[in-house]
Amino acid sequence: MNINPLIFNLTNKTNISLTNQSIAPRFFSSVVINCLRGGLAFITTLVIARDLGPEEYGTYAFLVAISASITVFLDLGTSNAFQTFICQKERGKTFLFSYACWQLFQFLLMLLVVGIVFPEALLNKIFLGENKDLVLLALAAVFMQQQAWTTMVKVGESKRLTQKVQLLTLSIAVVHFLLIIGLWVGEALSVHLLLWLVFIEHLIFLPVAWKALLVAETEDGVFDGRSVLQEYITYCFPLVFYSFLGGGFNFIDRWLLQNYGGSTQQGIYEVGLRIGVVSLLVTMSILNIFWKEISEAKENGNLEQMRILYFKCSRFLFTVGALSAGFLIPWSEEIIGLLLGPSYIESSPVLVAILIYSAFRSLGILNVSMMLATSKTKANVIFGSILGTVSIPCTYFVLAPKNVYISGLELGSLGLSIKMLVFSIIYSSCVSWWICQDYGWKFSWIYQLAALGGSLSCGWFSFELVDAINSLISINLFFKGVLAIFLFCGSAGAMLWYMPSVAGISQQEIKIFCSKFTKLS
Repeated sequence: MNINPLIFNLTNKTNISLTNQSIAPRFFSSVVINCLRGGLAFITTLVIARDLGPEEYGTYAFLVAISASITVFLDLGTSNAFQTFICQKERGKTFLFSYACWQLFQFLLMLLVVGIVFPEALLNKIFLGENKDLVLLALAAVFMQQQAWTTMVKVGESKRLTQKVQLLTLSIAVVHFLLIIGLWVGEALSVHLLLWLVFIEHLIFLPVAWKALLVAETEDGVFDGRSVLQEYITYCFPLVFYSFLGGGFNFIDRWLLQNYGGSTQQGIYEVGLRIGVVSLLVTMSILNIFWKEISEAKENGNLEQMRILYFKCSRFLFTVGALSAGFLIPWSEEIIGLLLGPSYIESSPVLVAILIYSAFRSLGILNVSMMLATSKTKANVIFGSILGTVSIPCTYFVLAPKNVYISGLELGSLGLSIKMLVFSIIYSSCVSWWICQDYGWKFSWIYQLAALGGSLSCGWFSFELVDAINSLISINLFFKGVLAIFLFCGSAGAMLWYMPSVAGISQQEIKIFCSKFTKLS
C-alpha cells in the first residue's frame, strides 16, 4: 500500500518529484525498526545500569564518552564529507575502498598513540587513572560502533536501502540484547565484557553488511584520486579545526563531570541521558533519509523541495520531542524508581531537563545535517565554535566545587543537564534563523512555544487527572499508566487537530493519515 506520510506530503502545487524510491516507505520502515531497536537498547541499558550500579556504570559511560571524543578528533570532518559525496551521486567501489583505508589508518593510529606513544602520566590525566588495557578496548569498541558501522549505514542510505540498513542494525541490537541478558542471568556483567561485546558484534556484522548492501558490486567508473582528494580537502578544510574543537567540547564536559562529580554522578547523568533521548529515535530514523534528499535536491538546484523538507521535518521532529517530554516529565520520579531502583532516584530532575533538551536537540541535529548536506561547512564551524567556546567555562562553573580557587556551583549531573538544555535552545534557534536567512525563507519560532507549552499542559493534565482518580478509587501502577496514555493521547490529539501547523501538517493531512491507518489496521 502506498502510504503518504504527514511530514512528506508534497502536493502537486509544489511541482516536486522525488526520484527513485519514495521517501514515505523508507521513513516509516525506519521509524518502526528504529523504535524496535530503541526499545531493545533501552531495556539493555536498564539491565546494565541496574546490575552495575551508578558507580561502575558511570565508569563505563565515562570511557565510552571520552573514546567517542577521541574518534571525533581523528575524523577531521571526513565522515561528513563522505556521506555528502555518496549522497550527491553514485560512487564506485574504489571510492568506497579508499575511505575504508582512511578509517583503518585512523583506527591503527589511535591505538598506537594511546597504547605506545602517550606517556603513562598523560594517559592517567586523560582517563583519570583507568586501566590502559580497558582504555584501549573502549577506544576499539567505540570506533567500530560509531565510525566503521556508521559508514556502512551511510553507504546503505546513499543507495536508498533504508530497510536493509535498519534490519541489519536491528539484528545487532537483538544479538547484543540476548548476550547481555545471558551475562546478567549468569551474574557475569562487567565493564570489560561489555566493551568486548560491542567490539566483536560490530566486527562480525561489518562483512555481513558489506555483502547485504552490495557495496562490492557498485560500478567503478573513472576514479581520479587527485580530484577526489581535492574534493575532501575543499569540504573538510573548515571542519578540521572544528573536529578538534567539537571533540574537545564533549571531552571536557564528561571529563569535568568525572573529575569533580565522580563515577556516580557520571552514571546518574548517563542514565538520565539514555532515557531522555528516547524521543530522538524518530530524529535518527529520518536523519540519513533527510541528508540524502536534501543533498541531492541541492545538487539539482531544487530549492523548493529543500524548503518543504526542511520546514516539515524541523516542525514535526520538534513536536515529537515536545510530546515525549510533555508526557514523561510528570512521571519522571516514578519512571526512575520503577526502572532503575532507589540508587538512581537522584537522576529524576536530570531526566526532566534532558527530556526538554531532546526536543531542541532534534532541531540542532537537523540543522547540522542541513548545513553539512549542502556543503555549508564554514557556517557549521562558526556556529559550533562560538557556542562551544562559551560552553567550556559554563561547564566548569556548574561543576566545579565551591572550595577551589575559582569556585563553581557544584551541581554535578543536574548542572550539566541544565547547561546542555540552555545551550541547545540557543544553538537551534540561532542556526534555524541563519538557514532561513541564507535561503530567503521566513523564520518562525512561535511553533516551538506552542508545541512545548501545549505538550507540557497535556502531560500535567493527564497526570493530575489520573492522580485525582487514584485518590478516589485506588488503582495499580499499570492501569494508572494506561489511563495516563489514553488521556494524554486524547488531549495531544486535540491540540494537533486545532493547531496542526506546529507539527508542520494540516487537518487534511491528518484525515488522510487516519484514513490510511484505519485501512491498515
